Amino acid sequence: MQVSFKFDETKGFVTDTPGKNPILLKNSLSNRTENFAPTELLLLAMGGCTSDDVLSILKKMRADFEAFRCEITAERNEEHPRTIKKAVIHYIFTGSIDPDKARKAIILSLTKYCSVSILARRGGADVFYSLTIDGNRIDYEVDPEAVAETA
Repeated sequence: MQVSFKFDETKGFVTDTPGKNPILLKNSLSNRTENFAPTELLLLAMGGCTSDDVLSILKKMRADFEAFRCEITAERNEEHPRTIKKAVIHYIFTGSIDPDKARKAIILSLTKYCSVSILARRGGADVFYSLTIDGNRIDYEVDPEAVAETA
């Protein structure tokens, strides 16, 4: 696996990995606030990694849903290095999906399969999840490790 980027004074850091679409990254020299900061990309990577796991697991369970959305919020440490202190991954489903199946898929992803969230946890971040189905909050800021231990 290899990625690359270059510095552009007007755009910021611009990825130029062969075969991939470019991504613009925020940096202090160009100060393009509309570009993603590296820590925001880490949160997107965490959300993308676990969401791919969850949807794949649910497909194997034959659990249907109409729509899916993932939102990640995080708190950072005040002092440098300003690492992620806490992240909450919010899985939002529309459709008749069994909450127990969704919960099982989320726990498996966050404790066994999602390398990005596991890496964040090992780096000291508290990683929690929330689950909403059809506008109803099912779980709120649950520690997947605690649930996995009791299962």
